[in-house]
Amino acid sequence: MVKERYNPKPIKINPIQAEFSDHHLTNYAGLIPVTDFLFRKLDFIKALSDHLFLPIRSNITFHNFQLFGLIIFGYLGGSTRLSHFEELSKDRILQRLLGLGKPIDENTLGRRIKKFTFKSAHQFSTVTGYLQRKVHRQYSFSSARPQIVDFDSSVRGVYGSPEGAARGFNPKCRGQKSYHPLLAFFTKTKECLHTWYRPGNTYTGNGAAEFFKECVLRLPGSDFSWLFRADSGFFQNDLLSAIEEYQASYLVKVKLRNLNHLLSKQTWQSIPSLTNTEYCEFEHQCQGWTAPRKFVGIRILKEIITEGCLFPQYIYDYHCFVTNLEEAPLEIYHLYKDRAECENWIEAVKNQIGAGTTVVDHFWGNDVLWQLGVLAYNLSIWMRYLTCRTSWRQEPATFRNWFIRTAGRLVCHARKYTLKLQKHYYYRQQWPLIYDKILCLQL
Repeated sequence: MVKERYNPKPIKINPIQAEFSDHHLTNYAGLIPVTDFLFRKLDFIKALSDHLFLPIRSNITFHNFQLFGLIIFGYLGGSTRLSHFEELSKDRILQRLLGLGKPIDENTLGRRIKKFTFKSAHQFSTVTGYLQRKVHRQYSFSSARPQIVDFDSSVRGVYGSPEGAARGFNPKCRGQKSYHPLLAFFTKTKECLHTWYRPGNTYTGNGAAEFFKECVLRLPGSDFSWLFRADSGFFQNDLLSAIEEYQASYLVKVKLRNLNHLLSKQTWQSIPSLTNTEYCEFEHQCQGWTAPRKFVGIRILKEIITEGCLFPQYIYDYHCFVTNLEEAPLEIYHLYKDRAECENWIEAVKNQIGAGTTVVDHFWGNDVLWQLGVLAYNLSIWMRYLTCRTSWRQEPATFRNWFIRTAGRLVCHARKYTLKLQKHYYYRQQWPLIYDKILCLQL
């Protein structure tokens, strides 16, 4: 039997002719709901005028809210350079949203950013705190369990020698100059409560107690019990004392030179459900402390060496924490392991939003660019947390691809503006749902 040869029918591809004839088109239709959320619901323009005072003339062409709004929208849309923000400002719909008569060139952005000083950078931090308080009024959490705040730091490498960049701890590119920002995340919503921008040679825990005191002012409500978690870089007396003074709980990994020797002297108890895991609890007073604190140790059997030994040698992985929690040691260990999700949020801030990627040769300008990136991340989190929990669970880059980067056309008829989107858009149910809920928010 001879098989017939399959000859597919040729597909005719018709040529497409391009013409520039339509009006008010955009690749960023999702920025329209963001504009309503930032300007109308959060009063970003009022917050800037009330709290930020830059040394600029009264006859400037572009206002602060236009320049900083452009940078925030750029981060949300995937831009990471001043030149990218300039290209974004050429979008006619974005010009209408920001009230621009013409595009903003990157030199104008750079000059305004370089006007920041320590004082004005702190003022901008006050602006973000004002926006946070408006959002936090919408939160309602159960007070049955403590709410958790995670402290962490991250390395942001740079090229060249911008002001403040220095060689420090850099696990990926050793010897590269970098910055070393400090961040605090509220685990219930994944938002960044507070951040500091620091030179690259700053130790992780430097100023942690002062950073904690500023974070306390940004906590959403005072009726909850709070738990603050941190890695071994924050193991210091000043921070623990500040948390104790605030009457909150803490869970910090221990970093001591003689830690293994200290743990080896403890009495270890087995856990019935885990054959290779043991725990211990003890009090210890480190040098410089005024009183002992509770330590919890966990050791996991790694291997047993029998060859060439008179007696078997047991090799353990040790984990030790200082805490004032009353939970069982194994629960404390698993509670600390949950902190690993904080690394994903830092990755989203740095790589998906692009905070810290835009760099100028002025330290306080870079500080504000970092704050703008963190604010863009928070805007993405707040919008989704208050309107659609399903999209809130997505990565910021995923949300950007289907919500922010949506093709649309703005049509004006009878003095009413209508945003035209694709008729058969795959997300035609979720997209207007979020927009409608933003319009109904009462912040």
